[in-house]
Amino acid sequence: MTNLEQILNNDTNGAEVHKIKSKLLEAQAMVKRQLDLGCSPQQYQLLLKQYEAYTAAHAVVESYEAN
Repeated sequence: MTNLEQILNNDTNGAEVHKIKSKLLEAQAMVKRQLDLGCSPQQYQLLLKQYEAYTAAHAVVESYEAN
């Protein structure tokens, strides 16, 4: 079991889930701002992958929360 799984399993009131999801959305928003400012094609691809990773991580936490 990972550290994240332990945190989520022990989160009886949902506070930790909320905190993790908020941090992921905040990090995703920072990447989105960088994308919106413009950058080189190589940097854009890197930032886009990072943005997609935050999206996927958020979805995983939400699906874990639903179970």
